[in-house]
Amino acid sequence: MDYLTASSQEGKFLAEEPYEWHKNGLSEDGAINMEAPRKWRLLKEKTGHGAFYGMRIVVYGDCIAPPLETLKRVIKAGDGTILATSPPYTRFLGTGIDYAVVSPGMPRVDMWVQEFLKHEIPCVVADYLVEYVCKAGFSLERHVLYGTHAWAERSFDELKSRAEEIDEELDAPDASSDDDDVVCQVCGSGDRGDVMLICSDESGSLGCGVGTHIDCCDPPLTDVPEEDWFCSKCSTTRNSANNPIKKKKSFLSSSMTK
Repeated sequence: MDYLTASSQEGKFLAEEPYEWHKNGLSEDGAINMEAPRKWRLLKEKTGHGAFYGMRIVVYGDCIAPPLETLKRVIKAGDGTILATSPPYTRFLGTGIDYAVVSPGMPRVDMWVQEFLKHEIPCVVADYLVEYVCKAGFSLERHVLYGTHAWAERSFDELKSRAEEIDEELDAPDASSDDDDVVCQVCGSGDRGDVMLICSDESGSLGCGVGTHIDCCDPPLTDVPEEDWFCSKCSTTRNSANNPIKKKKSFLSSSMTK
């Protein structure tokens, strides 16, 4: 709430870190690891990917807590993929499903449960995914079904490995990049590169190359424009060049044409 109030007063979204939780351990009700929000924000900020990036899921049975529609929105927001929410699952079984989210109480002898087990797909309840985000770093074993703990751990490790590979790629020095990173000419920050506009055309032959966050523009923009963007100074220069003011001919020059 303090963050929204301060952002409203400033007329733009402020840096989140000063308003973020920085405590260790769980919240008083035990529902959230107090370090989790910061962890996922930094991941998104650094890689552009959410908590469920690369995760492929099928849902079988009723989803009560959270409801199916809520689960679908959360997985999508976290860059995961729900392949199917009802049978048949045949065409997905051999495609590398990370988890089958199965409703509690579904018997092991169920036909589709048997198919999941046959293909070594870990079966979990929806709370596995909830706590994967909210209680990052804490054990998820109690949410694994039918003794598929080893497979669940394998999927977890594979997802973690993919995230680490992305981190390593981002941390690797880029010989082709300039030594100086582009920073916003308004707020001075080089963060949030996904919403940083660079004053230039597609060829790089026009514009001064300064950076500006979309929300630091005057007036602020809500989305990154698809067309070329130029700062106010370069826009003025370009408009002047495209619409030159015709100078009045002097009396002398006009008389010479007579």
